[in-house]
Amino acid sequence: MYPSDIRPLTSLRICAALWVLVYHFRNHLDLGLDRFGLAFKGYLGVDLFFILSGFILSHVYTRAWAERRFHYGSFLWARLARVYPVHLVTLGATIAIWLVALRLGVGFEPQAFDPRMLPQHLLLVHAWGTTPTVQWNFPSWSISAEWFAYLCFPVAAMLSMALRQRPRLMVLGALLLFAVMFLIAQARGVLFTDMSAQIGALRIIPAFLMGAALHRLGSSVTVPSRAAVLGALAATAWVATAASLRLNDLYIWPALALLIFCLAETSKTSGGGVMAAPILVHLGEVSYGVYMVHLPVDIVYFHGLGRIAPNLSGVPAALAWGGAFVACLLAAMMVYHGVERPARNWLRAHDPFARRPIPEPPREPVL
Repeated sequence: MYPSDIRPLTSLRICAALWVLVYHFRNHLDLGLDRFGLAFKGYLGVDLFFILSGFILSHVYTRAWAERRFHYGSFLWARLARVYPVHLVTLGATIAIWLVALRLGVGFEPQAFDPRMLPQHLLLVHAWGTTPTVQWNFPSWSISAEWFAYLCFPVAAMLSMALRQRPRLMVLGALLLFAVMFLIAQARGVLFTDMSAQIGALRIIPAFLMGAALHRLGSSVTVPSRAAVLGALAATAWVATAASLRLNDLYIWPALALLIFCLAETSKTSGGGVMAAPILVHLGEVSYGVYMVHLPVDIVYFHGLGRIAPNLSGVPAALAWGGAFVACLLAAMMVYHGVERPARNWLRAHDPFARRPIPEPPREPVL
């Protein structure tokens, strides 16, 4: 049985976030990082997040669903409390940067900062085919996709319960669904694992279901600790090798699922090993902030660097490039402690859907 806190999976979140950052920062300062497949394939870090999301939400809520204690309103409120405050703050930061840039005469791509698209971002529907391209704080498209998955969580829970005696069938079904959706998109000239504004909400469907299926499988079987560790190492090695060789994502995506499953299995017996180290777990806790702040940091940091030191190259350029990650981490720490955690706690404490005890009627006075 899984422990209540699967610490290796929390740590894995910072790895996924940093992989995405490498992908988005790879073309800055002319370091030629785009030639490395592992950097080029960094968009798959989002798929890693999506599978993790399905796994963790199943871990937290499936039992309540089975025992008929699940309350849909409170579930959605808790998910909003988790994602919306940081989304709102980082969207506001992006708007502020855009306004300052306009005042200073700095040019930005008009299509990427269209005020008419702000309502879609505020409603978290900007990855539902409602915008022509990624806009404003563009990494937040994946939060819109997550919101779509949250709304559909009962479907994943019902499938998990229906196939609880045949969890491998659920895993196979999620894998087959991914392959079908991937190939259909490919036939239309679209890379399914890089979809964002092109109805990116579709991209989360097989990943979220895969996470739910892996949790159901892990609730039914236990992999020996040594085999789980070796499986996690093998999955990591395959992802690194296949990405470096730029193999088709169809061959990489299943290894992301295997990595999550094996890491979760290590928490049952060994406690998670290195991936349960407190520093990694804490970085995993702030990983959402790292992911969400990296575009505002990217704009300010690299534009500022271009003005201060426009001709950087070699080792100084590499060090300056690495400094962007430090800046993202520092900004994420501030967001986590100043916004994410206190806002989440406050909102959950004020859940309007919470089932509160019915007060007893006042007693009649005793004569």
